[in-house]
Amino acid sequence: MERRIVHIDMDAFFASVEVVRDPSLAGKPLIIGGNKEDMRGVVSTASYEARRYGVHSAMPLAEAKRRCPQGIFMRGHFEHYREASRKVRAVLETVTPLVQMASIDEAYLDVSGSQRIFGGDEGIGTYIKEEIKAQTGLPCTVAITPNKLVSKIGSDEGKPDGYLRVAAGEERAFLAPLSVRKLPGAGPRTCEVLERLGIRTLGELASAPLVSLEGAFGHQTAISLQRRAQGISTSEVEVERVAKSISRETTFPEDTLAWPQIEQTLAYLTERCMYTLREEGLEAKRVTLKVRYRDFETKTFAHTLPEPTAIDSVVGSALRELIAKGKGRKDRVRLIGVGLDQLRYNQHQMTLFGGKGDEKWERVLEQADAVRQKHGFNYLRSGKSLGLGREVKLATPSLSR
Repeated sequence: MERRIVHIDMDAFFASVEVVRDPSLAGKPLIIGGNKEDMRGVVSTASYEARRYGVHSAMPLAEAKRRCPQGIFMRGHFEHYREASRKVRAVLETVTPLVQMASIDEAYLDVSGSQRIFGGDEGIGTYIKEEIKAQTGLPCTVAITPNKLVSKIGSDEGKPDGYLRVAAGEERAFLAPLSVRKLPGAGPRTCEVLERLGIRTLGELASAPLVSLEGAFGHQTAISLQRRAQGISTSEVEVERVAKSISRETTFPEDTLAWPQIEQTLAYLTERCMYTLREEGLEAKRVTLKVRYRDFETKTFAHTLPEPTAIDSVVGSALRELIAKGKGRKDRVRLIGVGLDQLRYNQHQMTLFGGKGDEKWERVLEQADAVRQKHGFNYLRSGKSLGLGREVKLATPSLSR
């Protein structure tokens, strides 16, 4: 059976979701990542109209404002982006069970066994694009090729709202005219070295004498670069059943030494993490505190729990120990974040002795989450995080899973 791999990439995902929510934003330079008055933070997504001014993801907001002063700036609504991502995944799983969500807005699918059902590549591509549009109102780009590497490059070339197909045996020809900077995993420094060697396209890299590449990169890296430039990849679509981690973080409008405020913000971020954890039916065994100081030095402090948990108070207790370590450096804090990892599905197996307290908290949190699902997350929060106010608008909220 011929191997056929799809890479689907949602077009300007966060911005597109906002346009669906408010059609008056269509056709306007929309920049997600922070409000116009925010002094800190970076761009999460920019609409294609904003990209014409040179605005792109990871650009500092200040630079985005300079390049596109007429842009519409928004902090974003992660809950809507996550819901849209779930709908997209549901569509993809009607095509094949072999779905790998690479991020909130992109995925790989192994559609080798779905060819006859949908009528080949064109049928699969048409179905995915039309069904996602029908279910979410969102545009996407689909590339179908023999492997993940070429499909990833293909979807980038096909944007926006496009479809691209590369037949088996045509991978090298498709890649040949493209810049070496299009190769996933080839960072700026690698590309600079290649360009100094006179290698500017993937075709030139694919046919370059291996000895010249080995002199610059070493044997293994040289072989890897050349094979990928030739469109050779054996990486499989990995079906991830359990999230690897769940995290939330935010950058403060100004560097701060006010740890009571920092801890209120951390309490809110933790509640958001724990709510997502339970929504996914998961438990976490390790808790991580992330602190970025004024000089951009970033420290992480981790605590492994005796047993996996989905209970806020257990994670909160671990964080209090970690906060003491974060305070160890007497410097202003730029960013604070919390992460949960070593995740597993919640088995709901209470300990034989001393488990009644946990059972009680599970019932309480189950009811609290039901209220939040009906009225919104901010309708019910802990006393500590309420110190931030009823409606929390973080300057630069993370949009990680």
